[in-house]
Amino acid sequence: MVALPFAGGGALAQRVEAPVPYQVRSGDTLIALSTKYLSKKEDYQRIQQLNRVKDPYRLPIGSTLLIPMELLRIELVDGIISSFRGNVTVDGQAAAVGMKVRQGMKVETGADAFVTVRLPDGSAISLPSQSRIHVQRLRRILLTGGLERRFRLEAGRSQSSVKPFRDSGSSFQVTTPLSVSAVRGTDFRVAVDPSGERALTEVVGGTVGVQAEADKTETAVPKAFGIISTPSGSEPPVALLPPPQLLAIGREGEDGVRISVKPVEGAKSYRIQLATDLEFQQVFKEAVTDADSASFTGLGSVPFFVRLTAVAASGMEGLPATYAFETRVAALGAGDGRSERHPSRPA
Repeated sequence: MVALPFAGGGALAQRVEAPVPYQVRSGDTLIALSTKYLSKKEDYQRIQQLNRVKDPYRLPIGSTLLIPMELLRIELVDGIISSFRGNVTVDGQAAAVGMKVRQGMKVETGADAFVTVRLPDGSAISLPSQSRIHVQRLRRILLTGGLERRFRLEAGRSQSSVKPFRDSGSSFQVTTPLSVSAVRGTDFRVAVDPSGERALTEVVGGTVGVQAEADKTETAVPKAFGIISTPSGSEPPVALLPPPQLLAIGREGEDGVRISVKPVEGAKSYRIQLATDLEFQQVFKEAVTDADSASFTGLGSVPFFVRLTAVAASGMEGLPATYAFETRVAALGAGDGRSERHPSRPA
Protein backbone atom coordinates (compact mmCIF):
# COMPACT_ATOMS: atom_id res chain seq x y z
CA MET A 1 0.00 0.00 0.00
CA VAL A 2 1.74 3.13 -1.23
CA ALA A 3 0.93 6.80 -1.40
CA LEU A 4 -0.50 8.31 -4.55
CA PRO A 5 0.14 11.63 -6.29
CA PHE A 6 -2.25 14.22 -4.95
CA ALA A 7 -4.90 16.41 -6.52
CA GLY A 8 -7.22 17.89 -3.98
CA GLY A 9 -8.86 21.08 -2.79
CA GLY A 10 -7.61 24.65 -2.84
CA ALA A 11 -4.09 25.14 -4.13
CA LEU A 12 -3.62 21.38 -4.25
CA ALA A 13 -6.30 21.13 -6.91
CA GLN A 14 -4.34 23.48 -9.17
CA ARG A 15 -1.37 21.12 -9.43
CA VAL A 16 -1.07 19.20 -12.67
CA GLU A 17 -2.15 15.59 -12.31
CA ALA A 18 0.36 12.91 -13.22
CA PRO A 19 -0.13 11.43 -16.70
CA VAL A 20 -1.60 7.96 -16.97
CA PRO A 21 0.86 5.25 -18.11
CA TYR A 22 -0.37 2.87 -20.81
CA GLN A 23 1.51 -0.20 -22.04
CA VAL A 24 1.23 -0.65 -25.81
CA ARG A 25 -0.41 -3.86 -27.02
CA SER A 26 -0.44 -5.63 -30.34
CA GLY A 27 -2.46 -3.68 -32.92
CA ASP A 28 -2.31 -0.34 -31.05
CA THR A 29 -1.74 2.89 -32.93
CA LEU A 30 -2.03 6.44 -31.69
CA ILE A 31 -4.89 7.03 -34.10
CA ALA A 32 -6.80 3.97 -32.86
CA LEU A 33 -6.19 4.80 -29.21
CA SER A 34 -7.31 8.40 -29.65
CA THR A 35 -10.49 7.32 -31.41
CA LYS A 36 -11.46 4.93 -28.63
CA TYR A 37 -10.11 6.52 -25.48
CA LEU A 38 -9.59 10.27 -25.94
CA SER A 39 -12.22 12.98 -25.65
CA LYS A 40 -10.98 14.49 -28.92
CA LYS A 41 -9.46 12.37 -31.68
CA GLU A 42 -7.03 15.09 -32.71
CA ASP A 43 -5.45 15.10 -29.26
CA TYR A 44 -3.29 12.18 -30.38
CA GLN A 45 -0.85 14.84 -31.57
CA ARG A 46 -0.21 15.94 -27.97
CA ILE A 47 0.52 12.36 -26.98
CA GLN A 48 2.79 11.99 -30.00
CA GLN A 49 4.79 15.07 -28.97
CA LEU A 50 4.90 14.17 -25.26
CA ASN A 51 6.20 10.65 -25.97
CA ARG A 52 8.34 11.60 -28.99
CA VAL A 53 6.60 9.13 -31.27
CA LYS A 54 7.81 9.41 -34.86
CA ASP A 55 5.01 7.49 -36.58
CA PRO A 56 1.50 7.56 -35.02
CA TYR A 57 0.69 4.33 -36.90
CA ARG A 58 3.65 2.37 -35.52
CA LEU A 59 4.13 1.76 -31.78
CA PRO A 60 6.59 -0.72 -30.25
CA ILE A 61 4.65 -3.45 -28.43
CA GLY A 62 5.36 -3.34 -24.69
CA SER A 63 6.49 0.28 -24.69
CA THR A 64 4.82 2.74 -22.31
CA LEU A 65 2.91 5.83 -23.34
CA LEU A 66 2.26 8.66 -20.91
CA ILE A 67 -1.16 10.17 -21.54
CA PRO A 68 -2.34 13.40 -19.84
CA MET A 69 -5.33 12.73 -17.63
CA GLU A 70 -7.34 15.64 -19.01
CA LEU A 71 -7.35 14.09 -22.50
CA LEU A 72 -8.90 10.77 -21.51
CA ARG A 73 -12.53 9.78 -21.89
CA ILE A 74 -14.28 8.80 -18.70
CA GLU A 75 -17.62 7.35 -17.70
CA LEU A 76 -19.45 8.24 -14.51
CA VAL A 77 -20.15 5.42 -12.07
CA ASP A 78 -22.57 5.22 -9.16
CA GLY A 79 -22.18 4.63 -5.48
CA ILE A 80 -25.22 3.49 -3.53
CA ILE A 81 -26.57 4.08 -0.05
CA SER A 82 -26.06 0.63 1.45
CA SER A 83 -27.30 1.58 4.93
CA PHE A 84 -28.29 4.60 6.97
CA ARG A 85 -30.15 5.70 10.06
CA GLY A 86 -31.60 9.01 11.17
CA ASN A 87 -31.71 12.19 9.12
CA VAL A 88 -29.53 11.61 6.04
CA THR A 89 -29.84 13.56 2.81
CA VAL A 90 -28.37 13.26 -0.69
CA ASP A 91 -28.42 16.63 -2.42
CA GLY A 92 -31.15 17.68 0.00
CA GLN A 93 -33.34 14.63 -0.67
CA ALA A 94 -34.09 12.09 2.06
CA ALA A 95 -31.83 9.07 1.74
CA ALA A 96 -33.08 5.56 0.99
CA VAL A 97 -31.29 2.23 0.85
CA GLY A 98 -30.25 1.65 -2.77
CA MET A 99 -30.31 5.35 -3.64
CA LYS A 100 -27.62 6.27 -6.17
CA VAL A 101 -24.83 8.66 -5.24
CA ARG A 102 -23.13 10.32 -8.18
CA GLN A 103 -20.28 12.68 -8.92
CA GLY A 104 -21.18 16.23 -7.88
CA MET A 105 -23.63 15.23 -5.15
CA LYS A 106 -23.44 16.03 -1.44
CA VAL A 107 -24.23 13.54 1.32
CA GLU A 108 -25.04 14.90 4.78
CA THR A 109 -25.97 13.45 8.15
CA GLY A 110 -27.93 15.17 10.91
CA ALA A 111 -27.83 14.61 14.66
CA ASP A 112 -27.67 10.96 15.75
CA ALA A 113 -27.42 9.80 12.13
CA PHE A 114 -25.12 7.51 10.16
CA VAL A 115 -24.71 6.54 6.48
CA THR A 116 -22.54 4.26 4.37
CA VAL A 117 -21.98 4.73 0.65
CA ARG A 118 -20.74 1.59 -1.09
CA LEU A 119 -18.69 2.00 -4.27
CA PRO A 120 -18.49 -0.20 -7.40
CA ASP A 121 -15.35 -2.08 -6.30
CA GLY A 122 -16.69 -2.86 -2.82
CA SER A 123 -14.93 0.02 -1.09
CA ALA A 124 -17.06 2.21 1.16
CA ILE A 125 -17.09 5.57 2.87
CA SER A 126 -19.16 6.12 6.01
CA LEU A 127 -20.24 9.30 7.81
CA PRO A 128 -21.30 9.56 11.46
CA SER A 129 -23.51 12.34 12.84
CA GLN A 130 -23.17 15.97 11.74
CA SER A 131 -20.96 15.24 8.74
CA ARG A 132 -21.01 16.24 5.08
CA ILE A 133 -19.08 15.16 2.00
CA HIS A 134 -19.04 16.47 -1.56
CA VAL A 135 -18.48 13.73 -4.15
CA GLN A 136 -15.99 15.51 -6.38
CA ARG A 137 -15.07 12.53 -8.55
CA LEU A 138 -16.71 9.16 -9.04
CA ARG A 139 -15.77 7.88 -12.46
CA ARG A 140 -13.96 5.22 -14.49
CA ILE A 141 -11.11 5.87 -16.93
CA LEU A 142 -11.99 3.92 -20.08
CA LEU A 143 -8.35 3.43 -21.13
CA THR A 144 -7.28 1.59 -17.98
CA GLY A 145 -10.57 0.70 -16.28
CA GLY A 146 -9.25 2.51 -13.19
CA LEU A 147 -11.67 4.11 -10.75
CA GLU A 148 -11.21 7.71 -9.63
CA ARG A 149 -12.84 8.51 -6.29
CA ARG A 150 -12.41 11.85 -4.60
CA PHE A 151 -14.49 13.05 -1.66
CA ARG A 152 -14.23 16.46 -0.06
CA LEU A 153 -15.06 16.33 3.64
CA GLU A 154 -16.71 19.65 4.39
CA ALA A 155 -17.79 18.96 7.98
CA GLY A 156 -17.55 16.25 10.63
CA ARG A 157 -15.82 12.91 10.11
CA SER A 158 -15.53 10.12 7.57
CA GLN A 159 -14.30 6.54 7.68
CA SER A 160 -13.13 4.85 4.49
CA SER A 161 -12.56 1.16 3.83
CA VAL A 162 -10.72 0.90 0.52
CA LYS A 163 -10.17 -2.32 -1.42
CA PRO A 164 -6.63 -2.82 -2.80
CA PHE A 165 -6.33 -1.46 -6.34
CA ARG A 166 -6.12 -3.85 -9.28
CA ASP A 167 -4.53 -1.30 -11.59
CA SER A 168 -2.27 1.75 -11.46
CA GLY A 169 -4.93 4.07 -12.84
CA SER A 170 -7.18 3.96 -9.77
CA SER A 171 -7.19 6.51 -6.96
CA PHE A 172 -9.01 7.16 -3.70
CA GLN A 173 -8.71 10.52 -1.96
CA VAL A 174 -10.43 12.31 0.89
CA THR A 175 -9.70 16.04 0.85
CA THR A 176 -10.43 18.80 3.35
CA PRO A 177 -9.81 22.55 3.14
CA LEU A 178 -6.45 21.83 4.79
CA SER A 179 -5.28 18.44 3.51
CA VAL A 180 -5.44 15.58 1.04
CA SER A 181 -5.30 11.94 2.18
CA ALA A 182 -4.66 9.36 -0.55
CA VAL A 183 -4.44 5.56 -0.43
CA ARG A 184 -4.16 2.47 -2.58
CA GLY A 185 -6.14 0.24 -0.24
CA THR A 186 -6.54 0.56 3.50
CA ASP A 187 -8.82 1.71 6.34
CA PHE A 188 -8.54 5.28 7.53
CA ARG A 189 -10.50 8.15 9.04
CA VAL A 190 -10.50 11.87 8.24
CA ALA A 191 -12.00 14.60 10.42
CA VAL A 192 -12.43 18.36 10.16
CA ASP A 193 -12.17 20.25 13.43
CA PRO A 194 -15.22 22.50 14.07
CA SER A 195 -12.83 25.47 14.25
CA GLY A 196 -11.79 24.87 10.66
CA GLU A 197 -8.16 25.22 11.70
CA ARG A 198 -7.29 21.51 11.85
CA ALA A 199 -7.80 18.37 9.76
CA LEU A 200 -7.06 14.97 11.30
CA THR A 201 -6.14 11.76 9.48
CA GLU A 202 -6.12 8.52 11.49
CA VAL A 203 -4.75 5.32 9.94
CA VAL A 204 -6.36 2.05 11.04
CA GLY A 205 -4.69 -0.16 8.43
CA GLY A 206 -2.02 0.16 5.75
CA THR A 207 -0.37 3.49 4.92
CA VAL A 208 -1.92 6.83 3.98
CA GLY A 209 -0.15 9.64 2.14
CA VAL A 210 -1.12 13.01 3.63
CA GLN A 211 -0.25 16.41 2.23
CA ALA A 212 -1.24 19.65 3.91
CA GLU A 213 -2.24 22.69 1.90
CA ALA A 214 0.94 24.48 2.97
CA ASP A 215 3.31 21.55 2.34
CA LYS A 216 5.16 20.70 -0.85
CA THR A 217 5.68 17.04 0.00
CA GLU A 218 3.48 14.31 1.38
CA THR A 219 3.93 12.44 4.65
CA ALA A 220 3.50 8.67 4.73
CA VAL A 221 1.42 7.88 7.82
CA PRO A 222 1.55 4.18 8.81
CA LYS A 223 -0.98 2.03 10.62
CA ALA A 224 -1.72 3.04 14.23
CA PHE A 225 -0.58 6.63 13.65
CA GLY A 226 -2.38 9.87 12.95
CA ILE A 227 -1.47 13.31 11.68
CA ILE A 228 -2.88 16.81 12.16
CA SER A 229 -2.82 19.33 9.30
CA THR A 230 -3.14 23.07 9.95
CA PRO A 231 -2.93 26.19 7.77
CA SER A 232 0.83 26.23 8.40
CA GLY A 233 1.44 22.59 7.44
CA SER A 234 1.37 19.08 8.89
CA GLU A 235 2.57 18.19 12.36
CA PRO A 236 4.69 15.03 12.83
CA PRO A 237 2.66 11.80 12.97
CA VAL A 238 1.75 10.59 16.46
CA ALA A 239 0.77 7.16 17.77
CA LEU A 240 -2.96 6.57 18.15
CA LEU A 241 -4.36 5.55 21.51
CA PRO A 242 -4.65 1.75 21.94
CA PRO A 243 -7.95 -0.12 21.57
CA PRO A 244 -10.08 0.12 24.75
CA GLN A 245 -11.12 -3.00 26.63
CA LEU A 246 -14.77 -3.73 27.25
CA LEU A 247 -15.37 -4.27 30.97
CA ALA A 248 -19.04 -5.21 30.99
CA ILE A 249 -22.33 -5.02 29.17
CA GLY A 250 -25.40 -5.01 31.37
CA ARG A 251 -29.10 -4.92 30.77
CA GLU A 252 -30.86 -1.63 31.43
CA GLY A 253 -34.64 -1.52 31.28
CA GLU A 254 -36.65 -3.77 28.99
CA ASP A 255 -34.71 -3.23 25.77
CA GLY A 256 -31.53 -1.37 26.69
CA VAL A 257 -27.93 -2.01 27.73
CA ARG A 258 -25.17 -0.18 29.53
CA ILE A 259 -21.64 -0.65 28.19
CA SER A 260 -18.61 -0.02 30.42
CA VAL A 261 -15.09 0.60 29.15
CA LYS A 262 -11.77 0.15 30.94
CA PRO A 263 -10.19 3.64 31.11
CA VAL A 264 -7.36 4.31 28.65
CA GLU A 265 -4.51 6.52 29.74
CA GLY A 266 -4.54 9.78 27.76
CA ALA A 267 -8.20 9.50 26.71
CA LYS A 268 -10.57 12.41 27.19
CA SER A 269 -13.61 10.57 25.81
CA TYR A 270 -14.79 7.35 24.18
CA ARG A 271 -16.79 6.57 21.05
CA ILE A 272 -19.07 3.54 21.37
CA GLN A 273 -20.84 2.18 18.30
CA LEU A 274 -23.30 -0.68 17.83
CA ALA A 275 -23.72 -2.30 14.42
CA THR A 276 -25.35 -5.36 12.91
CA ASP A 277 -22.29 -6.12 10.74
CA LEU A 278 -18.64 -6.74 11.54
CA GLU A 279 -17.46 -4.06 9.07
CA PHE A 280 -19.56 -1.42 10.89
CA GLN A 281 -21.20 -0.17 7.73
CA GLN A 282 -24.62 -0.68 9.36
CA VAL A 283 -24.24 1.29 12.58
CA PHE A 284 -27.55 1.76 14.39
CA LYS A 285 -26.44 3.29 17.70
CA GLU A 286 -23.56 5.57 18.62
CA ALA A 287 -22.43 7.63 21.59
CA VAL A 288 -19.42 9.81 22.43
CA THR A 289 -19.03 10.06 26.19
CA ASP A 290 -16.58 11.68 28.60
CA ALA A 291 -17.40 8.93 31.09
CA ASP A 292 -16.25 5.33 30.86
CA SER A 293 -19.75 4.00 30.14
CA ALA A 294 -22.82 4.74 28.04
CA SER A 295 -26.42 3.54 27.86
CA PHE A 296 -28.38 2.54 24.76
CA THR A 297 -32.13 1.97 24.60
CA GLY A 298 -34.60 0.69 22.02
CA LEU A 299 -32.46 -2.27 20.96
CA GLY A 300 -35.19 -4.90 20.84
CA SER A 301 -33.78 -8.38 20.22
CA VAL A 302 -31.21 -7.53 17.56
CA PRO A 303 -27.80 -9.25 17.85
CA PHE A 304 -24.99 -6.76 17.47
CA PHE A 305 -21.29 -5.94 17.46
CA VAL A 306 -19.68 -3.27 19.65
CA ARG A 307 -16.80 -1.06 18.53
CA LEU A 308 -14.86 1.05 21.03
CA THR A 309 -12.34 3.82 20.41
CA ALA A 310 -10.59 6.21 22.78
CA VAL A 311 -10.33 9.90 21.84
CA ALA A 312 -7.22 11.84 22.88
CA ALA A 313 -7.19 15.43 24.11
CA SER A 314 -6.01 16.44 20.63
CA GLY A 315 -9.24 15.07 19.17
CA MET A 316 -7.37 12.19 17.52
CA GLU A 317 -9.42 9.00 17.67
CA GLY A 318 -7.53 5.82 18.51
CA LEU A 319 -7.50 2.27 17.26
CA PRO A 320 -10.78 0.33 17.45
CA ALA A 321 -11.65 -2.72 19.52
CA THR A 322 -14.54 -4.81 18.23
CA TYR A 323 -16.59 -7.28 20.26
CA ALA A 324 -19.24 -9.72 19.09
CA PHE A 325 -22.21 -10.90 21.14
CA GLU A 326 -23.93 -14.20 20.49
CA THR A 327 -26.60 -13.39 23.07
CA ARG A 328 -29.45 -11.20 21.91
CA VAL A 329 -30.24 -8.16 23.96
CA ALA A 330 -33.63 -9.54 24.98
CA ALA A 331 -31.89 -12.55 26.51
CA LEU A 332 -29.36 -10.64 28.61
CA GLY A 333 -29.31 -11.75 32.23
CA ALA A 334 -30.74 -9.69 35.05
CA GLY A 335 -29.25 -10.24 38.50
CA ASP A 336 -25.99 -8.28 38.63
CA GLY A 337 -26.84 -6.50 35.38
CA ARG A 338 -24.30 -8.30 33.23
CA SER A 339 -24.85 -10.41 30.15
CA GLU A 340 -25.17 -14.16 30.51
CA ARG A 341 -22.19 -14.62 28.21
CA HIS A 342 -18.88 -12.84 28.05
CA PRO A 343 -18.22 -10.83 24.89
CA SER A 344 -15.54 -12.08 22.55
CA ARG A 345 -13.39 -10.02 20.20
CA PRO A 346 -13.46 -11.40 16.61
CA ALA A 347 -10.14 -12.59 15.21
